[in-house]
Amino acid sequence: MKYFTIIGNHDAIDPSRPGFGAVLTIFFHYKETIDGVYIFTTPDNPKFPYRQTAEKIKLRMEAEKKDLSVSIIEMDLENPIDFDLVYTTMLDETQTVIENNNIQDFPKIINITSGTPTMATCWVLLQKSGLISNAKLIQSFETKFQQAYGKTCQEVDLSIDDFPEIKTPTEAKRALNRVKREITILKKEKSTAKKDDAIPGLIGKSTKIREIKEEIIEWMDKDTHVLILGERGTGKDVVAKAIWDVYRKETDKEFHQFDCGQLESNLITSQLFGHEKGAFTGATQRKKGIVELVDGKMLFLNEVGNLSLEGQNNLLGIVEKGQGMRVGGDKPYYSHIQVVAATNKDVNDETIFKADLKDRFDAIIEIPPLRSRQGDIRLLIDYFLDRENKNVSFGDSVYKQLELYSWPGNVRELYKWIRQICRRYKDIRLSWADIPDGKKPNKTQSISGYDFPDLPVDSNDFIAKLRFHALEMAEGNKSKADRLLGLKDGTIRQWQFKREERN
Repeated sequence: MKYFTIIGNHDAIDPSRPGFGAVLTIFFHYKETIDGVYIFTTPDNPKFPYRQTAEKIKLRMEAEKKDLSVSIIEMDLENPIDFDLVYTTMLDETQTVIENNNIQDFPKIINITSGTPTMATCWVLLQKSGLISNAKLIQSFETKFQQAYGKTCQEVDLSIDDFPEIKTPTEAKRALNRVKREITILKKEKSTAKKDDAIPGLIGKSTKIREIKEEIIEWMDKDTHVLILGERGTGKDVVAKAIWDVYRKETDKEFHQFDCGQLESNLITSQLFGHEKGAFTGATQRKKGIVELVDGKMLFLNEVGNLSLEGQNNLLGIVEKGQGMRVGGDKPYYSHIQVVAATNKDVNDETIFKADLKDRFDAIIEIPPLRSRQGDIRLLIDYFLDRENKNVSFGDSVYKQLELYSWPGNVRELYKWIRQICRRYKDIRLSWADIPDGKKPNKTQSISGYDFPDLPVDSNDFIAKLRFHALEMAEGNKSKADRLLGLKDGTIRQWQFKREERN
């Protein structure tokens, strides 16, 4: 019998927790008749190590039963609850497995407990339609219900009179649909490759990064004023440079940028907008500001949130009408520039950022933190290694560990870490074990590198997030999480139990 399953959030192997997740619970129940297992998984992410969990479960299954064939199939799913995406992916992957292994007529069981509700629904549709033939749907019970029910799992029989009939598409129809999907995918990949070529410096294939590329290429022009938002180190300057590369005017030979965080507030205003003679002590003559000097070009204002509210008023005039005012002046001047500004501050806080200014920008781009686009980390690592040109490469263990780190300093922190490694090594392939413990990012994060939340803050919520982070670092092991936080053994277990009772 063949066993089909997906890895879910509750399938982690945790020696400190009684029982097993659904994947192993069902396996143990049917293991005498199972001779082949197909474990479908999504890539690891900071919230849960799906691929790693699948590999651990595979080892456990093979230890339980000799000569057992266990295959891991990684599905490329950006969103595990997008029904259209999940269904087509599961259909293609399961059909490939069935056809390549010639197991159409073999008896099968399907675990419908693990994974998202969307995935469970897709398993039902694939079984009821006959696309996975000769298969039974199996439901697993949590440990606390197993004793009450007297069993660990059960078959879900949907052979009832009032269950709607699901028609199985013909082989020709399935082939045609597959070709259509492949054509759609190829068109999408071609379009994506074209955007990547147009913006080579913006590294990433995550949904959000692709949306940013699309925003730049399809929804902007040479006059679009843009506000870029994001945490420190996310690459706001890279996005600004990408906009300049795509839309710079023929006369714009240089990427003009001004960091509003380098000077005191009054000096920033003077440097940007100029001043009249006698405007302040030391102003012995009229001086044009950067805004006037770059007339007809693009100006990137980094950390624009540091500009005073008075200076923001002046910038508002430039963005809205191309009209500015020198410090100490009473007559406006005109400068038709494209303003691209960036900040890591809260633009909704009107004490530091004028709402009127925010509303005048034609486009607002939000760059996600690196921890929320874990799939881009490998691409960034390869890009930075190539950029350093030291012939240093990493084994898969390094990529996996770096993908699990939260990177509070975002892309900038990752780049600094790569540069540090390349200063120490050259002409070498490194595994995670080769890197000194003191230089491993998940071991060396200092208090100064930690992203403390802005106060005031809900301390209970903050503590909960800290404990969940410890559980992630401990791969679900509650005792280890207790040790990471310096807590008495059993604290995390009791805390989770109370949370479940409240929910």
